[in-house]
Amino acid sequence: MSKFKINIVAGPLWSNDEAQKIGGRIAAAHLGKFTGQWSTIVEGQMSVIEVEYDTEPSGSTEYTMDVLAGPIWSNEDAKEICPSICASYGGTWNGQWTTVVEGKMSVCGCVFKF
Repeated sequence: MSKFKINIVAGPLWSNDEAQKIGGRIAAAHLGKFTGQWSTIVEGQMSVIEVEYDTEPSGSTEYTMDVLAGPIWSNEDAKEICPSICASYGGTWNGQWTTVVEGKMSVCGCVFKF
C-alpha cells in the first residue's frame, strides 16, 4: 500500500512545541497521521500541518458524515462533485447529498473507514 501527504490548515501555531502537541489531534480528526512537519503560511494568522494517509482506507470501523461541498444543483451535478469531495477528506461518497443553504451550500454524504 502506498501513502500520500497533504497539508491541513491548523489555525495559528506559535511554536514547534505547540505544533507537536496538537498536530496529532488535528491529523486524527482528519483520519490521518501527523508527520511532525508544519509551517506558518500567514504570519500570526494561519499555519498548516503535514498529514500522511494510506491510499486506501482499510480500517474495519466505518462511519458516515456529511461534508461541505459548495452549491450542488442536481443529482447529475452531485455525481460529478461528491466523489472528489469525499476523496479529499479520505472517504468515499455514499450517493447521498442535500442542500443546506439554498443556492449557496450543499453537503455530500461520505463514508470513512478507520
